[in-house]
Order: sequence, then structure tokens, then C-alpha cells
Amino acid sequence: MELYLGIDIGTTHIKVCAADTNGRVVKTALRDQESRHVPGWGNCISPEELWDKTAACLEEVLSETEPGAVKGIGITSMAEAGVPVGLDGKPLMPIIPWNAWDGKEVTGEEFPESLRGLGLYRKTGLLWHPKYTINQFLFLRNNNPELLEQMDCFLSVSDYLLYCFTGERLMEESLACRTMLYNIHERKWDDELTELAGAAGRLPRVAGQGEDRPVLTKDMARRFGLHEDVRVCTGGHDHLCAALAEDLKEGEILNSMGTSEVFIGFLTQLPDEALLYKKGIQLGRFQGEYYWICNMPSSGASVEWLRSFLSVEGRPVPYESLMQKERQVPSRVMYLPFVNGAGSHRTGHGGGHENRNYQGGLLNLSMASGPMDAAQAVYEGIACESRVILELLEEAGIGAEKIICAGGGTGNPLLMQAKADITGRSFLISHMLQATALGAAAIAGGSRMKRNTDADSEKETISPEDALREAYDIKYETYREILQKQYPMEREAGSLCS
Repeated sequence: MELYLGIDIGTTHIKVCAADTNGRVVKTALRDQESRHVPGWGNCISPEELWDKTAACLEEVLSETEPGAVKGIGITSMAEAGVPVGLDGKPLMPIIPWNAWDGKEVTGEEFPESLRGLGLYRKTGLLWHPKYTINQFLFLRNNNPELLEQMDCFLSVSDYLLYCFTGERLMEESLACRTMLYNIHERKWDDELTELAGAAGRLPRVAGQGEDRPVLTKDMARRFGLHEDVRVCTGGHDHLCAALAEDLKEGEILNSMGTSEVFIGFLTQLPDEALLYKKGIQLGRFQGEYYWICNMPSSGASVEWLRSFLSVEGRPVPYESLMQKERQVPSRVMYLPFVNGAGSHRTGHGGGHENRNYQGGLLNLSMASGPMDAAQAVYEGIACESRVILELLEEAGIGAEKIICAGGGTGNPLLMQAKADITGRSFLISHMLQATALGAAAIAGGSRMKRNTDADSEKETISPEDALREAYDIKYETYREILQKQYPMEREAGSLCS
């Protein structure tokens, strides 16, 4: 049997799967990602521990694999996070995940007028946010120039693993797009931005599409019992690998639901770029195509917050207790889903250079409010923000013929029904196992890997209930009015994000 391995490095888990040429996952191993608070950096991940856990997952998967069966390895990971390495290839600092950097006091004031707002967006497809790699360079330049001087190369998490396996330093294009140092139209590192950040000469080459991939070093091949001709590649940003596994087509949307939630899709032709910018829709490149992306960082995080908020003796309440069918619909309570920040479509609003001013909240509580009122309100708040995003996409000329949902959030039927009811859309729930890792494996396999067409018939449709439409339209308008008063969604020219 010919197999391809997919490695998925997320903020909470590390997964490795083996897939056959028919796109079926035959073996999976998982380890929890661990983070520790490092003063000055936040909740960080050790590069050495990340490698050790990835290796342990590989060994577990390969323990039941025939020698020589594995023909390729694909790696996908969270974006923005990375590993600065010295000349010897050793990490110089911990991995800082996108949502955990203490250095968020950076404001972007160092960006010249020509590299603000729409000017920055026209180069990078991004709206300024402290999580992007460019700000890590600026922070080091201003606060730790000695470490910046030691840095030979900045590698994304995927690049770091590629380097461990092959000794080669390469970056995949969709991950380069999330650094805010890459020009998505010229398809190269941007000279102005790399000079501004002190990153010139400290970034790996961006791998060209279709170029030969590096092979395992002899030591790695020997360690894992693999042939030395096994080629390794970085598949790209995790959400995009999942979209590839789902065979997403232009005009379709993947709604990837985890701790953070994203809406993502592909474009063969760009709509009006100024309009996309105004709506807060970000852009990038993947497999030679443009993609658009909108995010909701407080989606799954809101459910986790509620579980902790209602905890008993320090233990979060079980998910099942927040999925009781006996509840009032719509909930009397209103929830603002911003406990972990707001999405890119709201960046720059609320008087700051990014969305840190947004605060989550439960409104209209009374003595009669119970846990399920709060839980249903959380689901409805997430659904209201989903409707905001879908309406922005329509206004920008991006249609939604089909919305496919994947990820852990799809396992909550009350959340999914709330999304259908409030948006008035049907959602297709994918039951594809390990879609993200499978997408990376598919990229490693290339033309030898068939798409798993069985996955299409396994999708479950969640449709809106007509009887609730009027009540939910009223609640949605109330949601919009509350937010419009507190955080007007107007992006003015002249500020960093506006």
C-alpha cells in the first residue's frame, strides 16, 4: 500500500495521519500541544517539545506501517507563529502563537504613511494586527536587537519541521502571506516592508509551485525507518489545507470552526480591492490562486469561556450540559462574541489601531436567567456575527453557493441550528476525518492522490426553521444596533488600519 503522511500542527493539538492514494485516512496519532508562560513573550510553545511530540506521533503511525510504504510527507500548521533560528539552525526563542503574545503593546506607529491602511493592504492583502510576523521583527529590533542580530532566518512552524526533516529552509506561499512581509501580487518578499522591519536577508526562500521538494536527511530516514528518497513539503496554512481536502470550489465557502472560526474561499479574479479592504476581507495566495479569509477569533473560545465561567470546583462544565434541547429560543439574553477579540472585518474600529477594544458580554440578564439561557445566547451571538460576515461578503461581490462547515464546532447541534436560523442559510456539515492533515497529505501525494469522493455523500445539511425567522431577524437587528452604537464600523483613510 502506498501512503502519504500529513502533519497538522495546531494551537491545541499535534496530529499525524497516514492516508492511502484513495484519500482515506488509515492511521492517526495525536498529542496535546503544551504552552508555558514566558515573561515578555506570553504563552509560548517550546520548539524542541513541538519536534519531540511530532516525532512521537510519527513513530506511532509508522509502527503499523510497512517499510517503504510512505512516499511523501506534507506539513501544515497555524499561521503567523514561527521559529527564529541562528546560523547553526537552533531556535533562538520560543514559538509565540497568534493569540498569545505579550508584546501586543506594539501599535504600528513606525509604519510610514505609504505603508498604512489601503497602501499596506494593496501589498499584503492584510489589515494591520499585532499577531503578524512583521511586528515580531519590529519588537525585537526595538527591545532585543542582540537577538535580532543573532537571527539567521525566521521559519514558520511548518518551515521549522521541514528544516528538521530535510535541512532545507523554505516557506510555502500561503504562510508567507501571513507574515505581512510578502507582496501577494508580485509574489515575493516586499522590499519596503522587509527593510522597515529589519527582516531583509532573514527570511527563507518562498518555494515555487511545482518545484522539486527536498528529501529526508539520512539521519531522519534512519530514525523513522523511511527510505531516503521520501520527499517532504509544507502544505500551507491549516485552514487552506482543510479547504483543499474538502475540494472547495470558487463560489463555495469553508466555515472552519475551532477555537477561532474562519470563513474562507478561493478567487480566480479579484473583485474591487478597495471594496474588499473597506469590508475587512483579507487576501492571500495558495496553490497559485488568490483566496479570501474572514475570521471570528472568539467563536469556540466563547463556548470554552462559558464552560469555565460555569465551572464547578475548578472543573469546566461538560459540553453536554450546554446542549439541552429544553431551552427558550431565541434566548432572552444577548451575547457579544468578543472574549478573545474581534475579527478582521472589525479591525481598526473602536478607537484603536486594532480590535483589542472589543469586549465580550452577556446582556439582558435577570434573576430568571439560567445556564441554558446563557449557552443559547452564546450560540446566537456567534451566529449573529456569522451573519455579519456573510452579508459583508455579499456586499463585496463574493457569493456563497454552498457553505461547508468543518471542525470541532460542528459537533454542537444547537450552535449549528442557531447559525442556520439566524443567517437564513443552510450549512453542510462535513464528517471528513482529519481534513487538515489529509489536505497536507494530498499535497504531498500530488497527482498520485485521489480525492475522497465518499466525503460528499457524508455531509449533513442543517437548514433554517421558518417559524423562527421573524424573531431572529429582530434579535439580529438589535445585535447590530448595539454594536453600531459602541463600535461604529467605519474605516476612515489615514489611520494604520483605516
